[in-house]
Amino acid sequence: MKKIFTGTIIAISLMANVQQSQAQDFEEVINSGIGDANTYLRNYMDPVASSIGNGLANGWYNTARPHKTLGFDLTFNVNLATIPDAAKTFEFVAGDYSNVELVDPSNTTLPTFVGGETNQQLVISNDDGIDGQGQFNQNIVAPSGILADLDYPGPLAIPTPTIQLGVGIVKSTDLIIRFTPQINVGDFSFQSFGFGVKHDFKQWIPGMKLLPFDLSGLIGFNRISTNYQIDEQAGQFAEFGASATTVQAIISKKLLFFTPYAGLGFNIVRSNFAMKGDYEFSGDNETYTVTDPIDLTFDGSGGPRFTIGARAKILWVLALNIDYTIQKYNTLSVGFGLNIR
Repeated sequence: MKKIFTGTIIAISLMANVQQSQAQDFEEVINSGIGDANTYLRNYMDPVASSIGNGLANGWYNTARPHKTLGFDLTFNVNLATIPDAAKTFEFVAGDYSNVELVDPSNTTLPTFVGGETNQQLVISNDDGIDGQGQFNQNIVAPSGILADLDYPGPLAIPTPTIQLGVGIVKSTDLIIRFTPQINVGDFSFQSFGFGVKHDFKQWIPGMKLLPFDLSGLIGFNRISTNYQIDEQAGQFAEFGASATTVQAIISKKLLFFTPYAGLGFNIVRSNFAMKGDYEFSGDNETYTVTDPIDLTFDGSGGPRFTIGARAKILWVLALNIDYTIQKYNTLSVGFGLNIR
C-alpha cells in the first residue's frame, strides 16, 4: 500500500520528494471510509491543484496588438503560481466527517501538502467498515506537509510550462493554440491542449482607433491531463487533470523595442484527481477490497486578476517577456519566443 499512495501523491503534485512514511498515513485515513478520506484529501491537496490550475491561466499574451494576417508567434512560458501562506494549513471541521475526530479538538488547524510537521492526532473509529468491509478503531498522527522535508528557497509554487502558437487571421484577430502530444516517461503520461482568441476591439469604437495604444480582449481555455500507472496488470492507475478559462481586457503601448502591457479580467479554475481500480486494504485482522477509492474535485481558486508586464524585442524577431499577475494565487510568468508580425 505504501507504494500505491506514494505514487498517488506524486501524480497530483508532480513532485517526487515525498517520504514513504506519509503513504502509510494516507492508508490509515482511507480506513475512515471513502467519504471521510476524500474530504480530508481534498483539503490536504487543494493548494497543489490550485497552483497548477492558476498557472495554466497565464502566459496567453505579451501585447494587446494582434498580428497581421498570417503573422505569428511561437512562445514558451513558465508560470509560477505562488501558494499563499494561508493555504499551508486547513481547518478541520468536525461536522464534515463521520468517522474521524481530533484527539485535541481545541486545535483544529492541520497542515496541507505544502505545510509543515504536526503532532496532532486523529481518532479513526469506523465500526461499520468501508462498503461493509473491515472495522477500524485506532489513533494516528495526521499527515504532515512536504515542507517538513524539503528545503525550498523562497515562495512555494508549482512550475507550469506552456508552449503556444499565435496566428493572425482576419480583422485584427489572433487564433492561439496550445498543444502537447501525449508524452510517456516510465509510468507517467502527460498531454495538454488549449485554444484562445485575441481581438482588437478599438476598431469597433468610433474615434478610439486614433488613440496611441492597443486595446484587445482575450478568452482562452487550457487543459492538462496526467496519468500514473500504479500497477498496469491489476488495472490500477491515478489520473490528474486541470483546466483554466481566462477572460481578459489587455492594453499595451509599443515603444521601439519595448512594450509594456497590462490586463484585467478573471479566471475559472478547476482540477480533478482520482485513483481507479481495485485496492486491498488491511482492517482489524482482515483484508478487504475497495474499488476507485479516491475521486476529488478542486475549484474555487479562480476569480478576478490583474496583470502587469513588459516585452523586449531582441534581434528583431526574438522576444523576451515577463509579467506578474495579482490573483488568489499570485503568478509570475517568464517567456521567450519567435515573433513575426
